[in-house]
Amino acid sequence: MSGINNNPKFAGAVKPDAIQVDSYDYALAALRNVQIPLNMQERFDYSGRSDGQPVYIGYGEKGIATTGTWILFKYTYDGNGFITLKQVAYDSWDDRTTATYE
Repeated sequence: MSGINNNPKFAGAVKPDAIQVDSYDYALAALRNVQIPLNMQERFDYSGRSDGQPVYIGYGEKGIATTGTWILFKYTYDGNGFITLKQVAYDSWDDRTTATYE
């Protein structure tokens, strides 16, 4: 059973049962979904794109200054205008072009 870790470290209030632990595989990828609350404002930056596709999208609490902490998304496009990479950072809207995206 290559790739299966029989001694994984789990955190949180609900611990997995023995069957889940025995079959846990670190090689499998997990997806984390983040929901943006409806009470947040949204900003867009097209950074010179003429096709209507945003390069940066930011979410911040209503009324927050552009110097406050925002959830920032940076999009990279291929030559056909399709998104090829979406990265996230937590920084001010004003610093969106210099933020560290992961």
